[in-house]
Amino acid sequence: MGIYMKFLFVTPLAESASLVQKVQEEGHAVRFYIKDKKWRDVARGLVPHVRDWKKHRDWADIIVFDDVEMAKDAEWLRERGYPVIGGNVFGDRIENDRIFGVKIMREAGIRFPRSWRFKSFASGIKFIQKNPGRYVIKFNGQLDRFLCYVGKFPDGSDMTDLLNHYPRVWLKKDKIDFILQEVIDGVEMSVSGFFNGTDFAYPINVTFEHKRFMAGGVGPFTGEMGTTIYYSKDGGKLFRETLLKMKPYLARVNYRGSIDLNSMVTEKGAYAIEFTSRFGYPQVDIQQELHITPWGELLYDLAHGKLKKFKVRSGFAIGVIIGGAGMPFEIAYRKYGKHLPILGINDENRTQVKLLEVYKKDGKLYTTGAGYPLVINGRGKSIKEAQKNAYNVVNQIIIPNGVYRIDIGDHWKQDAPLLKKWGYL
Repeated sequence: MGIYMKFLFVTPLAESASLVQKVQEEGHAVRFYIKDKKWRDVARGLVPHVRDWKKHRDWADIIVFDDVEMAKDAEWLRERGYPVIGGNVFGDRIENDRIFGVKIMREAGIRFPRSWRFKSFASGIKFIQKNPGRYVIKFNGQLDRFLCYVGKFPDGSDMTDLLNHYPRVWLKKDKIDFILQEVIDGVEMSVSGFFNGTDFAYPINVTFEHKRFMAGGVGPFTGEMGTTIYYSKDGGKLFRETLLKMKPYLARVNYRGSIDLNSMVTEKGAYAIEFTSRFGYPQVDIQQELHITPWGELLYDLAHGKLKKFKVRSGFAIGVIIGGAGMPFEIAYRKYGKHLPILGINDENRTQVKLLEVYKKDGKLYTTGAGYPLVINGRGKSIKEAQKNAYNVVNQIIIPNGVYRIDIGDHWKQDAPLLKKWGYL
C-alpha cells in the first residue's frame, strides 16, 4: 500500500508496544494511549504517548484496541463508522468468562475438557473430595498466570492443598472466580487467525507456547517464556476441528481482529482449552519475523473488513522472552528487576530484538512494566535453524540478572512425530 496513515493504539497494559514500533518503522504516524498508570512508561522515548485517547480519535485513520476489557468503547466507535481493530463484547466474554466460552464451544461442536465454575475455594475443595481426579485451576478474568496450577495426583489431593492455601494469601481486591477443568494429556497447540468481520483471512497461524517459567516445563505459569510459530495455508486439521467452527459466531458480532484458540491435541482428537480474543503476546511480536505484507497495510485492511489474504515467509519463527530479575512475580520484579539497563543491542541484531516493556532515556534502554522487557526472534526453514538464530542473539543481550529459558523449540523433537501420526502436521 505504501500510504502514510495515522494509527491510534489504545491499551490497558501496553502489550502492543512492539507492534506500535513496527507500524512507526514502516513510516506511519502512531500515538500510544496506556490506561493503567503503572505501565505508562512502557515505550516512553520510543513512540509518542497521549494521555486521553478520546481526544485523538478523530486524528486517527485506524484505532487499535490491543486487549480485552475495553470492548464497549471499541464497539461505540465502530457503530459510528470509525475503523477499529479489536474490542468486542462477545470476544471479551469468551476469553474472560471461561464457562461461557465452554458453552459457545459446545454450541459450535468443538470438543473441550469438562469444566466446572466456583466462586469460593471451599466449594472447589468439596467438589474434588466428591470427584477425585486431576484438574487444572484457571481463574476467570486477567489475574496473574502463576495462580494457575495443573494437578498431578490422581486423587486431587495436591489441588485441595493448594485451594486450602489460597485464602491465606488472597488479596481482597481480587474476585474469587475460577474453574476446575479436567486434565487432558497431549500436545498443547493453538491456531489463530485475523477475522475481518465476515471471514478469516489466510494463512492461519499455528503456535506452540512455553508458559512454564523454567526449562523442561517446570515451575509456575507465566504470561509466556517463549513461542514457536509457523503459518499454514489453510490451517490444517486443528483449525478445521476448532477455530473455523467459530466463523458464524464471529461474523454475527462483526468481530475484527486476531483470535486464537488453544487446544490439547491427542490421538483421539483436539480438546479446545481457551480463547484469546485479541493479539497474542508474544505471538504478535514473533509474527513480525514471518510477515511480508506490511503491518500498516494489514491493519488498515482488517479494520475496513477487506483483509482476505496476506503474505508471509515459509518456515518457522521462534521467540525467546528475556525477563527481568524477579519475574514472574511482579512484586519481586518491581523491587529487583525494574529500571535496569539493557545492553548488547546493535545494528546487526536489532531487527531480531522486539522491545516490549522497555523505555528509552538519554539514548539508553531500560526495563519497566511487569517483567517482560524483550522477545528475541529467530527464523529458519527448520525449527533447529530458527532456534539457532534466536539463541545466537539471546547470548548477545545482557540485562543484569535477567532470566530466560534455554529450551524454546526443543519440544519439536517429541511433539512433531506425534502430531504427524495423528494428522495435525
